[in-house]
Amino acid sequence: ASPSRPRSMRLSWVAMAEASGPISNAIKTKLTEALQPTSMRLVNQSSAHSGHFGHDGSAASDSGETHFKLEVVSTRFDKMPMIKRHQLIYSLLDEEIKAGVHALTMSTKTPTEAAR
Repeated sequence: ASPSRPRSMRLSWVAMAEASGPISNAIKTKLTEALQPTSMRLVNQSSAHSGHFGHDGSAASDSGETHFKLEVVSTRFDKMPMIKRHQLIYSLLDEEIKAGVHALTMSTKTPTEAAR
């Protein structure tokens, strides 16, 4: 955590852990199968957003999996513009988004880009 951030922000970041639950497991499985990533990290950030996004009865809301940060490195992204990378991921995760995933922040890189 950065010392320049207010204490509450530091605690929120520490509370965010590698995602593990029914929605996050489905996300990781689908992306691994489709993208064969050299690295991937999915963080559940839902607890940091609990004050502004209420429970709506969706599967994602009920499991506390509504907001995610995704970092993925894959050769599948070679020569693919960022917008196409994001569109690919959204299409792969259509079912999870319809199940109530509210936000997905993405970093999508090729191995060459990640090495910079």
